[in-house]
Amino acid sequence: MALLLGVAAHLFILAPYPGIARAQWDDGDRRDWNRDRNDYPREDWRQRDRERKRREEAQANGVVAGVVGAAVLATVIAAAAKRDKENRSRADYCISRYGNYNRANDTYRAADGYTYRCE
Repeated sequence: MALLLGVAAHLFILAPYPGIARAQWDDGDRRDWNRDRNDYPREDWRQRDRERKRREEAQANGVVAGVVGAAVLATVIAAAAKRDKENRSRADYCISRYGNYNRANDTYRAADGYTYRCE
């Protein structure tokens, strides 16, 4: 008899409940899971559309800002590389011409003992 009651209890618990199918939500069942856009008041979906468009525009603006920032950074890096290359070529010229060139202050010591800027 106890075995029959145990089996009946298990079947009762495991048997599907009749009723409307509901999607499960974090804190329980959500009954409005199958609502359509037309089921909401018109102002609600208009507001959602405005918010969606605002998010899409903000995302596009972020992409544009990233591209512009990358272009500016590339320009700064290219200018620094060009300046460094010019400085190296100037130093190479001064070393080959005067022999005792000082890179720290861009000068050389002449035969008269004075220092002059490399030109």
